Amino acid sequence: MNKVMLYCEMNDLTGFGHYNRMKILLKIMNLKNVDIITDNLKIAKIFFTNQNVLKVSDALEYIKKNYKKYDLLIIDPPYYPNIIDQQKKFSLDFKKIYNLKDKNFKVIWFTDEENPSPKYCDLLLNDYPLSISFKKFYKKYNKNIELILGLYAFLFADEVLKLRNFSKKKHVLIAFGGNDPKNLVLKYFNFFKKIKYKKIFISNSKTYKILKKYSDNKNLFIKKKTPMDQFIKILASSYFYIGTPSNIMFEALALGVRGNVIPTQKRQVKMGKAFAIKNYINLLPYYKNLNIAKLRKEINLEFSNKLKFNFNEKLVENTRKKLINFLGK
Repeated sequence: MNKVMLYCEMNDLTGFGHYNRMKILLKIMNLKNVDIITDNLKIAKIFFTNQNVLKVSDALEYIKKNYKKYDLLIIDPPYYPNIIDQQKKFSLDFKKIYNLKDKNFKVIWFTDEENPSPKYCDLLLNDYPLSISFKKFYKKYNKNIELILGLYAFLFADEVLKLRNFSKKKHVLIAFGGNDPKNLVLKYFNFFKKIKYKKIFISNSKTYKILKKYSDNKNLFIKKKTPMDQFIKILASSYFYIGTPSNIMFEALALGVRGNVIPTQKRQVKMGKAFAIKNYINLLPYYKNLNIAKLRKEINLEFSNKLKFNFNEKLVENTRKKLINFLGK
């Protein structure tokens, strides 16, 4: 593989899981010196070591002008919840590039869309748990597309898999995705702090400054956003977690930890329902429809340990093998 380009975003709107997913992918595929296109240059340069972070004003325009340089394009386009048909528009714009007759590159595309839109790529991974039902739709627009759909399209980090059998529980984790843009830690802190378990809050920097005075009192700890490996250790040691319907649901599933989740985006409601059907989580109301009274009534503080998770490590390995084998085709 001569040259690889990766496009993804990381901000309060897209969430911070996209960068984590791409970092795991690059490790699985052992890819270095990859050209990274993203708006978040400062964080990307810190996050993606051994890679080349490019300053590009328009990703699609860059690809149109430079596609001959690359053998592989990895696409993880942002999902902006308030922009109607944004995913579909990006797909149609990218179609013009994918259908170029003189192209020599392959394309791997990542998404978690809960409503399918046409995808023009060679390999698509959609980790929305119910996306298995989208197979006919994707094939309709691209009959040669390879598909990895459903729960095991998620890229589980090595840190998660190493702690699969960790059983010592110490606390409850309370963390609302990325930088907690809706400030739910602060909004419901007076309720959460009374939960009988030892609690670890992971907060954004502004909330940390306000709440740090409560930290280290043997029963309550306030932390800033932590590195991936530390976060996973905290999650693995948790009786349960309180968060949003995001990557934490997948990671917790692998670790056998249940959670109470509060959607902060309308699209997260669907993702949450897909996990709630299997009893992996307790899905609370959309954050705008939630108040202390509803929270007190609907939160589950006594998850049953008798319920077992059906997590298949062989399917995790199968996804990794397909990605590695894709390089050799």
